[in-house]
Amino acid sequence: MRDDYRLEQFQNKEYIRLETMKRNGQFIPTPVWFVVDEGRLFVRSYANSGKVKRMRNNPHVRVTPSDPLGKPHGVTIEGTAIRANGDIEIKISQKLYRKYGLMKMSFDLWGAIKQLDWAVFSIEI
Repeated sequence: MRDDYRLEQFQNKEYIRLETMKRNGQFIPTPVWFVVDEGRLFVRSYANSGKVKRMRNNPHVRVTPSDPLGKPHGVTIEGTAIRANGDIEIKISQKLYRKYGLMKMSFDLWGAIKQLDWAVFSIEI
């Protein structure tokens, strides 16, 4: 299956079900916001969140288009999560603002108040 075809199912979707693996091999699903850029999916979360810790320990992930509660609405794809940094983080943050608007701004304001750091991950399929 071509990668661009695999990404088509994510067009015009707001959420993906990101499944990250615990140390015992169990996958933990989490609905998250995302953007597609240059043939990859990107997600952004608080750096101390469980999903970020799991992706640092084991980059093997699964993603599926979903609803806000994480109910899958497509084909599950396996991928590799790689921490992004520098200019890519800024670019992805801007794309997330364009896609999610005020919801994203309020989420970021809460993070700023709590003085939380962010982590951006590229998911390569």
